[in-house]
Amino acid sequence: MKRFRKVLIVLLAILVPVSIGFGYNFFNSKSSDSAENQAMTVAGTLTVNQISEAQNLVPQDKICNGVTMNITSSAVSLLRVKVDIYCADSETAETDIAPIKNAGDNWLKGSDGYYYYTQGVKNGDIVKLAEEGIYFNGLNGNVDMNKYQGKKIKVVANAELVQAKHGVFAEKWGLSENKDGDIYTKLKKISNDQGQ
Repeated sequence: MKRFRKVLIVLLAILVPVSIGFGYNFFNSKSSDSAENQAMTVAGTLTVNQISEAQNLVPQDKICNGVTMNITSSAVSLLRVKVDIYCADSETAETDIAPIKNAGDNWLKGSDGYYYYTQGVKNGDIVKLAEEGIYFNGLNGNVDMNKYQGKKIKVVANAELVQAKHGVFAEKWGLSENKDGDIYTKLKKISNDQGQ
């Protein structure tokens, strides 16, 4: 019986602390934290500035008073705009009309037909392309403009904005230093100034 008591005491001495230690999980800790920031927005509104008086177009006439972009991005963004001229209800842009004589300050025309604004833009900026007007001009003066007689001519402008940070413009717009030289260099500088 003494031996049984000794074994029982030894077992209790071992099992009680083990069961208390594992059963109640002493030295346990939990912690959590969170942080939130507003994601940037890249946005703006594009307007083709109509001419108030109706007119019958002849070569060299102004079709509209340029294009205006009202920027509402919450962070510095990069802008490009493409202006195409369409005839009647055609789905294809006319390639023999050169609508922009003077894009304006800080605009460079890319080989892809887009005009790239070489300054960063942000909320509140109003950017104008071809403020002097968009015209009904033949490309290089070698186009027979008679084929447009009696047809409706319309201007379609498309603008794209991308965040300036992290050089995303190169991949998004397919630009490279070798192919797009001056445009790429100027946009890359704006991107680098915003941080990597």
